[in-house]
Amino acid sequence: MLTSSEPMVLDPTVRLGLERMFQEWARELEPPPSLTINEWASQYRTLPRGTSVRPGLFVPESYQIEPADAFLDPDVRILVFPKIPQIGLSEQLNNIIGRTIHLAPENMLLVQPSNDAAKLYSKNKIAPMIEACAELRKRVRTATARKSGNTMTLKEFPGGFLKITGANSGKGLRSDNIRLIFLDEVDAYPDDVAGEGNPIDIVMHRADSFADYRVVMGSTYAKPRGFSRLEWYWNKSDQRRFHVPCPHCGFFQVLKWRDVDPDTRETTEYWLRYEKNAAGEVIPESVHYLCQDCRKPIAESFKSRMLERGEWIPTFPERKAIRGYHINGLYLPWRHVWPDIAQEWVDAQGNPEKMKAFVNLRLGETYDDPSESVESTALEKRKEVYAAEVPDGVAVLVASVDVQGNRLEAQIVGFGAGQEAWLIAHEDFFGVPDDPDTSCWEELEEWLLRARVHARGFDMKPAITLIDSSAYTKSVYDYVKPRQHAARRVFAIKGQERIARAGLVKETIDKKIGVRLWMISTSVAKDLVLARLRIQQKVDEKKDPIPTPGLMHFHRDTTKEYLEQLASEKKVTIRNKRTRTTKQIWQKTRDRNEALDLMVYAHAGLAILGQHIDRAKYGDLAKLAELIKQGHRPENVARPTGWKVRKFRIPGQE
Repeated sequence: MLTSSEPMVLDPTVRLGLERMFQEWARELEPPPSLTINEWASQYRTLPRGTSVRPGLFVPESYQIEPADAFLDPDVRILVFPKIPQIGLSEQLNNIIGRTIHLAPENMLLVQPSNDAAKLYSKNKIAPMIEACAELRKRVRTATARKSGNTMTLKEFPGGFLKITGANSGKGLRSDNIRLIFLDEVDAYPDDVAGEGNPIDIVMHRADSFADYRVVMGSTYAKPRGFSRLEWYWNKSDQRRFHVPCPHCGFFQVLKWRDVDPDTRETTEYWLRYEKNAAGEVIPESVHYLCQDCRKPIAESFKSRMLERGEWIPTFPERKAIRGYHINGLYLPWRHVWPDIAQEWVDAQGNPEKMKAFVNLRLGETYDDPSESVESTALEKRKEVYAAEVPDGVAVLVASVDVQGNRLEAQIVGFGAGQEAWLIAHEDFFGVPDDPDTSCWEELEEWLLRARVHARGFDMKPAITLIDSSAYTKSVYDYVKPRQHAARRVFAIKGQERIARAGLVKETIDKKIGVRLWMISTSVAKDLVLARLRIQQKVDEKKDPIPTPGLMHFHRDTTKEYLEQLASEKKVTIRNKRTRTTKQIWQKTRDRNEALDLMVYAHAGLAILGQHIDRAKYGDLAKLAELIKQGHRPENVARPTGWKVRKFRIPGQE
C-alpha cells in the first residue's frame, strides 16, 4: 500500500498516453496561427491534378493575393468578382473556405446556380480540396452509419458546417442564419425563386443577424447590361483594377481592350494592336499592347514581369464596405494569349453571338446588344438558290416538329462547319394529332424517312428528330417511343423559359412510361437564334460568298409567312412592381410563331447530338464537313479510337 510520501509510478504505456493527451489539449488551446488566406493556402493546399491548370503546391499569382486576403479586412462586407475563365479567382474562393474550416470554423453557405451545379461543384472542387489537404481531411466529419456529417451538400466539422445549395431551392436559401455567404456564378441564378423574389436578396437576409457578415459573389457575365445583379453590386463597389507598369517608361496603367465614350458608348481607341495578312488573319508576331503614356509597343513577353509589379487601385476609395475586383483576359498569366484574343475579336466582327462571348468571357463585361429583334424584310433579301437539295457544306440534318391542334408542322435544317445552317424543307401535315383516324403521323413518318440528295451525290436523312410534347402528349409519346433507338433518334421535348442548369438542353426520363424527354431552355435558344439571324454573309475580295459561322441560309422558295414567323418575337423589359426588379422576356409581335419554335428545336437537336449523344462525330462539324468533301458519307465517318457512343437504356424497353 502506497503512502503519501512514496512516489507514484505509472505504467510506461499509460504515461505515454497521458502525455499525448495533454499535448493534444495544449494544441487545441493554442490560438490559431495568424495567416492570411494566401499564406494558409501556400502552406497547406495542394491542387490535385485535373482540378487546376497548374496542379501541385498552391502558388498565387500577384493579382490573386489581395482579392482573397480582403476577405479578412474588418471594413469589408461584400466582395464582388466579375470573372473570366481561367483567371483563377474561383480557386481563391476555395482557399477562403479551406482556411475557415481549419483556423476559424463557423457556418458557411455556398450557393451555385442550381442543385445539380451545387452537387457538381462539391464533387469536383470541394471534395478534392479536402482530400488533398491533411488539415481539412482530419476535420471534416466522416459519414457513419448513424450520422452522416459529410454529404455532397453538407460538410460538417468542429465548430461549424459548409452547406452547398442551388439558387433554385427556396428551402436551401432560407433555412439558416449564416454570417459567411459565398455566391458563385450569380448571373446564372433564376430571377425569382418560388415567388419569393430574387435568390440573392433571399440569401442576404440570412446574414441580417450579424453586424460583421461577409458575402463573396462572383460570376462570368451572362445577362445584358442593366440586368445583371453582379453588375449592380460592381457599380456600388470601390471598383478596383490591376495596374501594371510599362516596361519602357514605368507608367502604371490598366491593361484594357479599348476606351469607350461614356455617353455614346462608342469606342474612342483600341490598345491591343495587330496586323492582318491577306486572308484576314491576325499575324501573331505583330500583336502588341500600346502604352497609354509613352505610346511605345509592349510585347507580351514583358507580361509576367509587369504582373509581378502590379497593384490593385480603387476607382472609388471612399467606398469601404463593398470591394470589387475586375480583371480581363489580357492578364492571363499561363501563356501568351494576346494573338488568340486579337483573332477572336476579328472573328467576332459581324457575328453578335461571338461578340457577346468575347465581351463576356474575354473582357469580363456585360454585353450591350444593339438590337433585340430582327426584321423579316431583311431575311427576305437573303433568300438564295441552292445548287442541290442539300447544299455543299451541310454535314448533318436535324428535323423538328411542332404539334398544333389541326396539324403537325415540320422542318429539316442542315448544319455545317461553325454551325452554319441551311433551311432544307418545311411542311404541314394536317389532321387532329390525337384522332385515331388521322393520317398526319403516317405522312410525317414518310416525309422524315425520304432520302434527300446531298450536293456530293449521296442521300441523307435526319440524324435526329425532336417533337414538341407540350400538347397532345400521349400521341407524341406513342409516336416517339418505338423510334428512340440509335437508328432514328426521335425524341420528345418540352420547352421551359430556363432550365435548372447552364446550357441549352437537359435530359430526363419518364421511367414509368419509358420515354426519354429533353427539356429546352427556350429563352437561351431564342437568344441564340436571334443572334444568328442577324449574322451577315461574309465575302472575299472578289465579293464571292465564303463560309460564315452561324449564318442562316434560306431557299428561294421559303415563304414570306415562314420568315415573318421566324421574326415574330422580340425581347422586352418588364418590371415587377412587388420586387421592384426588372427582367427581359420574349414577347410575340404577331400571333403565329411556329417557324421560330421549329428553329429553336433544330438548334436544340444539334446540341443534343454534339454534346450528349455523339460528341466525337457531331461536336466538330467542320471536321465532319471536310471528310464529306473528301468523299466520305456521314454514316461511314470513323470515330476516334477510344470514343464510345453513349448508349441509352430505358427500363422496360429493349
